[in-house]
Amino acid sequence: MSTSIIDEIINHPYEERHIEFKRSTPWQVNEFKAKITKTAIGMANIRDGGWIVIGKEERSDGTFEKVGVTQTDYESYNSDDVKDFVEEYADPYVNLSIQKKIYDQKKFVVIRIQEFDNTPIICKRDWGEVLHRGKMYTRSRGKPETVEVPSETEMREIIDMAVDKENRKFFERLSNIGLLRLVTVPSEPRDKELFDKQLEGML
Repeated sequence: MSTSIIDEIINHPYEERHIEFKRSTPWQVNEFKAKITKTAIGMANIRDGGWIVIGKEERSDGTFEKVGVTQTDYESYNSDDVKDFVEEYADPYVNLSIQKKIYDQKKFVVIRIQEFDNTPIICKRDWGEVLHRGKMYTRSRGKPETVEVPSETEMREIIDMAVDKENRKFFERLSNIGLLRLVTVPSEPRDKELFDKQLEGML
């Protein structure tokens, strides 16, 4: 993971569909872990996944300040612990990684969530009022938050992602067994090209 990309994410002023900020909180807080898990599932169900940055606090104008996390909170984040907790609630797994970063002499924890590999992620267990068994979460296209799939638009996006992945796997299988030869197919001539050729024939 590029250091410059992580720095850019930490320095980003606003939350967006693919970026969420959290204030310094130790990993041991169960409700916080459930909220991180919900966000991870939601981001895994959108194209290119997303980022959770722990160590930023919201200002009154809606932007976020780089406060950093305390040393105790910083040390509480262990990659295996985070993955184990998320796996208890996600089916199938969420592909995530954790980076601990010092930026402007402040400590941050950055969680990178990849989009799902083959199958959309569904919540498989309840946790209080945060996580609900059988629900599919995504990131809202409006307010940057994690929600249950709210409409046909978001559901189609998830289905299209899954279909695209299955198509790629299918053609890879054909290629691996020699039934598909990868060739460069010339693109269809554009209207201007056709017109130029017709013009040449008339001169």
